[in-house]
Amino acid sequence: MKKILLILVLILSKNVYSQHGGNQLYRNSRNYDRFVPQSISNFISTDSTVVFTANILLNEKADLYKITFGVNEEKVTLKEATDGINKRINSFEKKLSSLGIKKENIFIDFISQTKIYDFDIDESSKSSVQKFTGFEVKKNIIITLSDYSKIEDIISEASNFEIFDIIKVDYMNNDIEKIKQQLLNEAQNVIDSKQKKYFTAYKREIIGEPRANESFYAAHPKNQYQEYSAFESSEISSYNSNNHIKKLERKSKTFYYEGVDYSIFDKVLNQANPEIGIQYILNLIVTYDVKKNK
Repeated sequence: MKKILLILVLILSKNVYSQHGGNQLYRNSRNYDRFVPQSISNFISTDSTVVFTANILLNEKADLYKITFGVNEEKVTLKEATDGINKRINSFEKKLSSLGIKKENIFIDFISQTKIYDFDIDESSKSSVQKFTGFEVKKNIIITLSDYSKIEDIISEASNFEIFDIIKVDYMNNDIEKIKQQLLNEAQNVIDSKQKKYFTAYKREIIGEPRANESFYAAHPKNQYQEYSAFESSEISSYNSNNHIKKLERKSKTFYYEGVDYSIFDKVLNQANPEIGIQYILNLIVTYDVKKNK
């Protein structure tokens, strides 16, 4: 007797990935660097030292976006494949010009040129013979732009030239050093506040000059996406596998952005901004030598 068991399946992948992410969200390898959260510490003291830490996070809108499209062409001869892909790319470039994308902001990256093989199957002899059927040429189109609102238009126009593979969208900022200095100033203000409270409360005497260690990290959107599939399904608990075929329906995957956890930071800048950008993180550690207690 067949038993039907109703199960709820919720699959949540904890490793993360890019608002426009591109097809890179489907990549197989998920082992990408992420900021490892640490708890907030006001101070750590010994009989001879006091250590203060400050963790600052900035949500920053991107200044530039780099979108990469994948294009391929299959034909019987190499010339047909090359001419075909070039015609599509050239036509797409002309359309990009009408959208305000300058030629210097477009780069065509040649990827590969390979032979294609297939099989002739002879049913009577139950045999198959491999045969050469043509060539495939692959190229990538890399476009840099500053206006995020144009990305949807570019993707739409690309489809008119049978360009459907949106490989990835990279987010970039122009002045990283300025961002780093902004975070360092905020971190120093946090350290000064913690230091003032500690030495006011505990009346300890500082010896010499403090020592500082700083680390700076950027969490890009491509590494900040979670993936899950949620669905209800029936499962047949017992059947004869020799004469029973089980066909599984396609289950859709969903991706959503989940940035770095705010709870481990002393201060978060642009916290209320809903736009996805780059998260910059600075950790500052300042160590004071103090006179030992008697």
